[in-house]
Amino acid sequence: MGRPYRVATYVAVATISSLVATENRAAAPIDPLASLAGRWVGMATMTSLTGPASSFKCVVTYVARQDGVAGMRQTLRCDDGANFKLHAATDLAVDGEKVTGAWQDKINDIGGTVAGTVTADGFDVQLSGQFFEAHMAVAGQGCDQSVKVLPHDASVFRELAASLKKC
Repeated sequence: MGRPYRVATYVAVATISSLVATENRAAAPIDPLASLAGRWVGMATMTSLTGPASSFKCVVTYVARQDGVAGMRQTLRCDDGANFKLHAATDLAVDGEKVTGAWQDKINDIGGTVAGTVTADGFDVQLSGQFFEAHMAVAGQGCDQSVKVLPHDASVFRELAASLKKC
């Protein structure tokens, strides 16, 4: 057994080891919220108990998390050009069908936690915090997305509904 045989054996062992390591390596998790990535723009309506609905422009941006965890960072900016502004952000982590994370309203300096589930076309979560609690549903398909926020305490507002586009 000469030198060429040993070299060929080492190459074969290295190749087999490489193939086995590649097969054993876990595949990167598929992010069920990846289709939401990008900048969405449209109009929203806020309905209150006491007055007429008000309309305003909203921009919602989704950026993939940078820590290797499936999920998105959602930034929501709405403005009527005069009196109303909403600048909120949620960090969403996805594990299977479960969505968890944190939210923050930058204008009112409040925040809390996010807990819910992935849906066929987005997510459905509860926003919980000391001063504000709401249900938020996001559904996106192709170029269209809807965002609905329903506070538990309707004295703040009854519903925020946005219809957004990214194409």
